Amino acid sequence: MPLDFTPTSIVKAAKRSFTVPITTATAFDANIAALKAADNPLGATAYQTAGASVDGVTIANEYYKATIAYLSPLGEVIGSVVIDAPTRSSYDVIVAHILADTALTAKFAADAVADRDNTKDSWNVRLKIHDPTGEIYFLNFTRKDLRISSYENDAILAKVDAWADGVNSLN
Repeated sequence: MPLDFTPTSIVKAAKRSFTVPITTATAFDANIAALKAADNPLGATAYQTAGASVDGVTIANEYYKATIAYLSPLGEVIGSVVIDAPTRSSYDVIVAHILADTALTAKFAADAVADRDNTKDSWNVRLKIHDPTGEIYFLNFTRKDLRISSYENDAILAKVDAWADGVNSLN
């Protein structure tokens, strides 16, 4: 007779869609920096695991995508380059390098122009957060939404929701 799994906890997830996408990487970064600060607004606390101290808020995963379009003199898109970067700093460096690469631009057409359309970019950061109650949950940030996952206590959702209500770029 096979054994059945017995639920041990109820893990929840929720999503907050922004009315307007975050338009600048600077605003996106400010939200992440506020949460990673020592006096973070969610009250996250450092903890010990396997004898090592872990910050209350850590980046669990991140990636950034950018599109550089190449335009004809008439403004028509004749090609594009899409990059995926593993960190925010590498994103900036790679984009700057591609925009400065006149030889690459000339490969599209002798009179092509590189165009930076930030509206097609995507930024994704997943934060691992240790609540003072001992619970660990995740916040996933994108330009268009904020997701909370792996929490059990509804007070955590209420705390995140109250914080997000006070941040203009998250409404």
